[in-house]
Amino acid sequence: MFCRAKPTLLPCKTAAFGTQNNRFCNTLITRKLDKIYPCEKYLHHYCLISLYIIMYIEAMV
Repeated sequence: MFCRAKPTLLPCKTAAFGTQNNRFCNTLITRKLDKIYPCEKYLHHYCLISLYIIMYIEAMV
């Protein structure tokens, strides 16, 4: 029933799969960050605009 894993004949085979999985993981992380970045960029600009408005109101008083 249970199969015992055989050692690889080529030592580079495991490294190739490790590299492939690493690239896949990096791609997933990049895609997740790309979805988050526009929100952070928008919030950053919103904070700057609100800061300028507050400074303008204080200058008028």
